[in-house]
Amino acid sequence: MKKTVLSNLKRKISFVLIIAVLASSGIFSSCASVVPVSSALTLNGVAISNDVFTYFMDVAMTELGANTDENAIFTKAIGLTETYFKTNSLAKKCGVSLSTANKAAVSEKVNAYWGIYGEYYTSIGISKETLTKVFTAEAYRNQLLVHFYGEGGEEEISTATMYAYFKMHYIVFQAINGYFTYMDDNGNTVVHTPNEIEEIIIKFQNMASLVNANEKTMEEAADFLAASGYSSSVVTLVLSKDDTSYPPGFFEKVKATKARVASVIGTNEYIFLVLRGDAGVTSDYYLEKREDILKALVGDKIDIKINDSLEIQKELDGKVSDSILALLKQEKAD
Repeated sequence: MKKTVLSNLKRKISFVLIIAVLASSGIFSSCASVVPVSSALTLNGVAISNDVFTYFMDVAMTELGANTDENAIFTKAIGLTETYFKTNSLAKKCGVSLSTANKAAVSEKVNAYWGIYGEYYTSIGISKETLTKVFTAEAYRNQLLVHFYGEGGEEEISTATMYAYFKMHYIVFQAINGYFTYMDDNGNTVVHTPNEIEEIIIKFQNMASLVNANEKTMEEAADFLAASGYSSSVVTLVLSKDDTSYPPGFFEKVKATKARVASVIGTNEYIFLVLRGDAGVTSDYYLEKREDILKALVGDKIDIKINDSLEIQKELDGKVSDSILALLKQEKAD
């Protein structure tokens, strides 16, 4: 018991000493106009706010491990901060701005992160404003990608190339789901008998025939099959080839069906009544995926462009940066 009390006391004393060092550097000063704030990192003569550098220090420690060599942590954190600085600088130079939807997405991400890590972030001097700065830079990166490689960009990727990628890597479809298994009273998954499976297949095939004969819509087919315990709702989905939310082979089987013709496909445990669409270049299904397609086609070219956009002269304040590192280690140890 005495050892535990002494251990806790030592940790509290250590934490107080760290805070004292940070305070002496002005990191946690609430009176910035009176007490000068010493920045840990300066890039091209611009002082990077300590909360932003602390964020990237935390990311570096998380990725590399808190016990990693300190120089490696600083190198990683400085590199991340340089990318942040270069992204903002290039966006400003190119006149890139964020739409209302972009800003809303940033706000949503900030709130999501704060809801999970808010208490921890507060303990290391990171605020919601800090997250907004960092995630806004990420949003600028995406808009720079559109600026350079989107329609009208300096290195525009043609609509034909974009749409060809969409056709190869995405499917647009509606589906009604069925199962070749069920849950017994003991919570065990049981496979239907061969006769029961045959009945299920026939029901789905009959519904497909009625849909193709224009005697039932997919919604009406879903309602009919719902009475037998199958999916009762139908929505139009856009599925990526890399999406794993459906069973293996589902994407390929749906892609192989004829567009606008209801078909029945099955796997070991599932059966589906699917109706594949044929989205054109003006459809919302294609348009909403254009940014993702650009990212896939461009790859890391945008990151190379951002990195090459600016030469960096950096200066690291050892006293302040060491204090930030000590605080992060203390918090992670707790």
